[in-house]
Amino acid sequence: MRILVLAALALAPAAVAHADPAQDARSATAACLSAIIDGAPVGDIDDGPISIRRATDPVSCTVSVSDGAPVVVRDAVLTAITRRAELFRPTVTRWDPQGFASREAFCNLSLRRNLNVVVSTGKPDAQPVLVATVFEAASRDGRCDRDEGVQTLADTAAATPNPDVAEVAAKPAKAKRRLIPRLPGFGRHKD
Repeated sequence: MRILVLAALALAPAAVAHADPAQDARSATAACLSAIIDGAPVGDIDDGPISIRRATDPVSCTVSVSDGAPVVVRDAVLTAITRRAELFRPTVTRWDPQGFASREAFCNLSLRRNLNVVVSTGKPDAQPVLVATVFEAASRDGRCDRDEGVQTLADTAAATPNPDVAEVAAKPAKAKRRLIPRLPGFGRHKD
Protein backbone atom coordinates (compact mmCIF):
# COMPACT_ATOMS: atom_id res chain seq x y z
CA MET A 1 0.00 0.00 0.00
CA ARG A 2 2.85 2.39 0.79
CA ILE A 3 4.30 1.83 -2.65
CA LEU A 4 1.04 2.90 -4.28
CA VAL A 5 0.87 6.07 -2.17
CA LEU A 6 4.49 6.93 -2.95
CA ALA A 7 3.92 6.29 -6.67
CA ALA A 8 0.83 8.53 -6.63
CA LEU A 9 2.76 11.31 -4.87
CA ALA A 10 5.62 10.98 -7.36
CA LEU A 11 3.26 11.35 -10.31
CA ALA A 12 1.14 14.15 -8.80
CA PRO A 13 3.60 17.04 -9.45
CA ALA A 14 3.77 16.13 -13.15
CA ALA A 15 -0.03 16.22 -13.42
CA VAL A 16 -0.27 19.49 -11.48
CA ALA A 17 2.47 21.16 -13.54
CA HIS A 18 0.30 21.20 -16.68
CA ALA A 19 -3.01 21.78 -14.92
CA ASP A 20 -2.80 25.59 -14.91
CA PRO A 21 -2.37 27.23 -18.34
CA ALA A 22 -2.04 30.67 -16.72
CA GLN A 23 1.00 29.69 -14.65
CA ASP A 24 2.50 27.85 -17.62
CA ALA A 25 2.01 31.01 -19.71
CA ARG A 26 3.68 33.10 -16.99
CA SER A 27 6.66 30.74 -16.91
CA ALA A 28 6.92 30.66 -20.71
CA THR A 29 6.78 34.47 -20.89
CA ALA A 30 9.47 34.74 -18.22
CA ALA A 31 11.59 32.32 -20.28
CA CYS A 32 11.11 34.44 -23.42
CA LEU A 33 12.02 37.60 -21.52
CA SER A 34 15.17 35.89 -20.25
CA ALA A 35 16.01 34.65 -23.74
CA ILE A 36 15.85 38.10 -25.33
CA ILE A 37 17.17 40.18 -22.42
CA ASP A 38 19.68 37.85 -20.77
CA GLY A 39 20.55 35.53 -23.66
CA ALA A 40 19.10 32.45 -21.95
CA PRO A 41 19.12 29.33 -24.16
CA VAL A 42 15.44 28.99 -24.99
CA GLY A 43 14.40 27.19 -28.17
CA ASP A 44 11.14 26.29 -29.85
CA ILE A 45 8.85 24.39 -27.48
CA ASP A 46 5.43 22.77 -27.84
CA ASP A 47 4.10 21.64 -24.47
CA GLY A 48 0.36 21.08 -24.37
CA PRO A 49 -1.46 24.41 -24.61
CA ILE A 50 1.79 26.44 -24.53
CA SER A 51 4.21 26.96 -27.39
CA ILE A 52 7.35 29.08 -27.65
CA ARG A 53 8.73 30.15 -31.01
CA ARG A 54 12.07 31.87 -31.55
CA ALA A 55 12.63 34.02 -34.64
CA THR A 56 15.77 35.62 -36.03
CA ASP A 57 14.55 38.51 -38.18
CA PRO A 58 13.99 40.41 -35.96
CA VAL A 59 15.28 38.44 -32.99
CA SER A 60 12.17 37.62 -30.98
CA CYS A 61 10.50 35.08 -28.75
CA THR A 62 6.74 34.42 -28.97
CA VAL A 63 4.53 32.58 -26.48
CA SER A 64 1.20 31.23 -27.74
CA VAL A 65 -1.42 29.91 -25.31
CA SER A 66 -4.37 27.82 -26.51
CA ASP A 67 -6.12 26.98 -23.22
CA GLY A 68 -7.43 28.80 -20.15
CA ALA A 69 -9.48 31.88 -19.42
CA PRO A 70 -8.10 34.83 -21.44
CA VAL A 71 -8.28 37.33 -18.57
CA VAL A 72 -6.55 34.97 -16.12
CA VAL A 73 -3.83 34.06 -18.62
CA ARG A 74 -3.31 37.76 -19.45
CA ASP A 75 -2.90 38.63 -15.77
CA ALA A 76 -0.30 35.87 -15.34
CA VAL A 77 1.66 37.06 -18.39
CA LEU A 78 1.55 40.69 -17.21
CA THR A 79 2.91 39.50 -13.85
CA ALA A 80 5.93 38.00 -15.62
CA ILE A 81 6.47 41.22 -17.59
CA THR A 82 6.17 43.61 -14.64
CA ARG A 83 8.46 41.55 -12.39
CA ARG A 84 11.45 42.25 -14.62
CA ALA A 85 14.07 44.78 -13.50
CA GLU A 86 13.73 46.60 -16.86
CA LEU A 87 10.52 48.24 -15.58
CA PHE A 88 8.20 47.54 -18.51
CA ARG A 89 5.29 49.96 -18.81
CA PRO A 90 2.38 50.15 -21.26
CA THR A 91 2.96 52.33 -24.31
CA VAL A 92 1.18 55.65 -24.48
CA THR A 93 -0.11 54.77 -27.96
CA ARG A 94 -3.01 52.31 -28.04
CA TRP A 95 -3.36 49.40 -30.48
CA ASP A 96 -6.42 48.23 -32.40
CA PRO A 97 -7.01 44.64 -31.23
CA GLN A 98 -8.42 43.59 -34.64
CA GLY A 99 -9.31 39.87 -34.17
CA PHE A 100 -8.33 39.85 -30.49
CA ALA A 101 -10.14 41.18 -27.44
CA SER A 102 -7.17 43.45 -26.66
CA ARG A 103 -3.66 44.22 -27.86
CA GLU A 104 -1.18 45.96 -25.61
CA ALA A 105 2.44 46.95 -26.12
CA PHE A 106 5.00 47.46 -23.37
CA CYS A 107 8.37 49.23 -23.45
CA ASN A 108 11.13 49.20 -20.89
CA LEU A 109 12.22 52.41 -19.17
CA SER A 110 15.95 51.89 -19.66
CA LEU A 111 17.75 54.17 -22.08
CA ARG A 112 20.40 51.59 -22.92
CA ARG A 113 18.25 48.93 -24.56
CA ASN A 114 14.98 49.13 -26.48
CA LEU A 115 12.96 46.16 -25.27
CA ASN A 116 9.33 45.63 -26.23
CA VAL A 117 6.57 43.16 -25.49
CA VAL A 118 3.33 42.91 -27.46
CA VAL A 119 0.49 41.04 -25.73
CA SER A 120 -2.61 40.08 -27.72
CA THR A 121 -5.41 38.60 -25.62
CA GLY A 122 -8.02 36.45 -27.34
CA LYS A 123 -11.77 36.76 -27.08
CA PRO A 124 -13.64 34.26 -24.87
CA ASP A 125 -13.98 30.86 -26.56
CA ALA A 126 -11.58 31.88 -29.37
CA GLN A 127 -8.14 30.62 -30.32
CA PRO A 128 -5.44 31.54 -29.50
CA VAL A 129 -6.16 32.59 -25.93
CA LEU A 130 -3.06 34.81 -25.82
CA VAL A 131 0.02 35.63 -27.87
CA ALA A 132 2.95 37.49 -26.25
CA THR A 133 6.01 38.51 -28.27
CA VAL A 134 9.24 39.83 -26.76
CA PHE A 135 11.84 41.58 -28.94
CA GLU A 136 14.58 44.18 -28.88
CA ALA A 137 14.40 47.02 -31.40
CA ALA A 138 17.34 48.98 -32.81
CA SER A 139 15.96 52.26 -31.48
CA ARG A 140 13.27 53.37 -29.07
CA ASP A 141 9.83 53.43 -30.64
CA GLY A 142 8.18 56.86 -30.35
CA ARG A 143 4.87 55.15 -29.56
CA CYS A 144 6.32 54.20 -26.17
CA ASP A 145 6.25 57.82 -25.02
CA ARG A 146 3.78 59.66 -27.30
CA ASP A 147 0.17 59.10 -28.21
CA GLU A 148 0.17 58.59 -31.96
CA GLY A 149 -3.48 57.59 -32.15
CA VAL A 150 -4.83 54.07 -32.34
CA GLN A 151 -2.35 51.92 -34.27
CA THR A 152 -3.34 49.02 -36.53
CA LEU A 153 -1.10 46.15 -37.50
CA ALA A 154 -0.62 45.88 -41.23
CA ASP A 155 -1.88 42.71 -42.85
CA THR A 156 1.56 41.09 -42.93
CA ALA A 157 0.60 37.64 -41.68
CA ALA A 158 1.45 36.11 -45.07
CA ALA A 159 4.77 37.92 -45.33
CA THR A 160 6.08 37.12 -41.87
CA PRO A 161 5.30 34.48 -39.28
CA ASN A 162 5.29 37.17 -36.60
CA PRO A 163 3.31 40.24 -37.75
CA ASP A 164 3.27 41.85 -34.27
CA VAL A 165 7.04 42.11 -34.21
CA ALA A 166 7.44 43.02 -37.87
CA GLU A 167 5.04 45.96 -37.64
CA VAL A 168 6.25 47.32 -34.31
CA ALA A 169 9.95 46.85 -35.06
CA ALA A 170 9.74 48.17 -38.63
CA LYS A 171 8.50 51.66 -37.76
CA PRO A 172 11.45 54.05 -38.12
CA ALA A 173 12.28 56.31 -35.22
CA LYS A 174 11.90 60.04 -35.81
CA ALA A 175 15.03 62.18 -35.77
CA LYS A 176 15.78 63.82 -32.45
CA ARG A 177 15.60 67.60 -32.26
CA ARG A 178 18.48 69.49 -30.76
CA LEU A 179 17.36 71.36 -27.67
CA ILE A 180 20.37 73.68 -27.72
CA PRO A 181 21.45 75.03 -31.10
CA ARG A 182 25.11 74.69 -32.05
CA LEU A 183 27.10 77.77 -31.07
CA PRO A 184 29.66 79.09 -33.57
CA GLY A 185 33.20 78.20 -32.58
CA PHE A 186 32.12 75.22 -30.41
CA GLY A 187 31.64 71.65 -31.42
CA ARG A 188 33.36 69.89 -34.30
CA HIS A 189 36.62 71.30 -35.59
CA LYS A 190 37.42 71.17 -39.28
CA ASP A 191 41.01 70.49 -40.27
